[in-house]
Amino acid sequence: MTGRRGAPPRGVVILGEDDHDRQAIRILVAALRPDLAAGIQTLRKPMALVKNVPPQRLPSKAQRDGALLRAVHARQPIRCVFMHEDADAVEPAHERLIKKIEECYSGLPWPVHAVVPAWETETWWFLFPNALKAVRPSWRIPTEYAGRDLGRIRNAKEELKKALLPSGSKPATFKTYAEADSALIAEKAAALELLTPPWFAKSASWLAFVKKVTEA
Repeated sequence: MTGRRGAPPRGVVILGEDDHDRQAIRILVAALRPDLAAGIQTLRKPMALVKNVPPQRLPSKAQRDGALLRAVHARQPIRCVFMHEDADAVEPAHERLIKKIEECYSGLPWPVHAVVPAWETETWWFLFPNALKAVRPSWRIPTEYAGRDLGRIRNAKEELKKALLPSGSKPATFKTYAEADSALIAEKAAALELLTPPWFAKSASWLAFVKKVTEA
């Protein structure tokens, strides 16, 4: 979408809980939609997190965040916004939070697509064992998760750390997963063409994300 003849192209804004999440989501969006890649920008503010915001405070939060995004739009026209927030709960909790985010920001002049992993972003990395192995060959492939419903994993980050430990290794000395690895895992998953089915396991929140990116 380029808008009026001669107008600057409209870009994609990505908001998220932290830099690691934002960069990983940027890579995933660009890989799934190469036509959007050149116009993606990640922003630290606004922190569009609504999970723990009571209903009566949502309108004022949407207004404040919207003002910041309108300032961004004045500099670089916006096509759509991806807002990331972990569900911090098992599926189908991601569905409730997606609805809350998108309803909260429905008054914005651009589409808002909620990016909500269940339990958290690390849940999705279980989908790509070959990407994990490519990031760090010493990591163990978590074969026990093959075909499983990943949306039922609690505390996915800690479970991923444990799952990558080779037999006999000591957690205190072995370099396992850290949040800083997220962008590199996303890059490897894209480079190895793992973002399209068939996947190693099942994740409804991943499918919801892919659908939103495809339709953006």
